[in-house]
Amino acid sequence: MYKNIEIVVARYNEDLQWIHEYPFNKFKYTIYNKGVNSDYKKPKVYREVMLPNVGKCDHTYLYHIVNNFATLSDITIFVPGSIDMPYKKEIATKIIANILCYKTAIFIGHQTPSVKNAFADFTLDNWHTSNTQNSAVNDESVLEKAKLRPYGKWYKYFFGDKRVKIYCHFGIFSIHKLDIIKNDISYYFQLLNTVSCHSNPEVGHYIERSWGAIFHPLVATKFIQS
Repeated sequence: MYKNIEIVVARYNEDLQWIHEYPFNKFKYTIYNKGVNSDYKKPKVYREVMLPNVGKCDHTYLYHIVNNFATLSDITIFVPGSIDMPYKKEIATKIIANILCYKTAIFIGHQTPSVKNAFADFTLDNWHTSNTQNSAVNDESVLEKAKLRPYGKWYKYFFGDKRVKIYCHFGIFSIHKLDIIKNDISYYFQLLNTVSCHSNPEVGHYIERSWGAIFHPLVATKFIQS
């Protein structure tokens, strides 16, 4: 068991069978459950926290940070419960392999001259989960529109002129504690509040593209090109 590494899972209705597979079965877990049941495979070392169904995985990750700010693990791996989908599992497995190789957190993603410019005009009115276990109990698709849109306007409000060149998709990444606590906890509270009122917010898709901007991981987290 790797004591300084924790996997945080944002679960809705997934069975989490993958937790018992290698390499996922070697870590401690915090499972945030936003579903109506606890019918999932339990890891050996875990705690379960029940949350209201708001904000998708983006809310879950920010909630974990603000409620564990003083006791964060050295390395936290954030994943949705749906990483048994092949393209998601590939990313998560690669992150863990590189953590064990480099002995630090790994942020796997894409590189661009400017995240702000790359998604400047991005908006999204409808989105439907691709996970069949989740859609079986909730097939909503209409998004709560962001108060600030498009993405470029939202980015400007939260990050100003900060030039960020990395981003990731699918809400799968790891981050070192030092790259989290270099920001004040109030910073994460402000972001958390933007995804705390609706089960399907557009802002969650903005945050998904902005983890590189939120953490700007230059201290202890290693970036690897996807």
